[in-house]
Amino acid sequence: MGDTVSDILTGLGLALTLAGAWITARAVILKEDDAINIGLPRWASDDRERNLTLPMVQNLLASSRGARRGLLFIAGGTALQLVPIIVRLACQIIS
Repeated sequence: MGDTVSDILTGLGLALTLAGAWITARAVILKEDDAINIGLPRWASDDRERNLTLPMVQNLLASSRGARRGLLFIAGGTALQLVPIIVRLACQIIS
């Protein structure tokens, strides 16, 4: 397998990794209002700020923040791996 084909397949694999990480993270990243709706007990308050302090809501929001951070690390690592491949392919196309 030539270097060009190998680079293309590696690049496609990294792009799929990035897309998969995004899809997975979207499933667990929540907005504050979504966390309130999911994590509210039956005796919830009418006050949004007070609802945000409930333990279940805080737990959901902490998970969401972790998912966001994880996605950023995966996206950053994937992007760093893609840069040399793109530069090498661009150089091969130009020459």
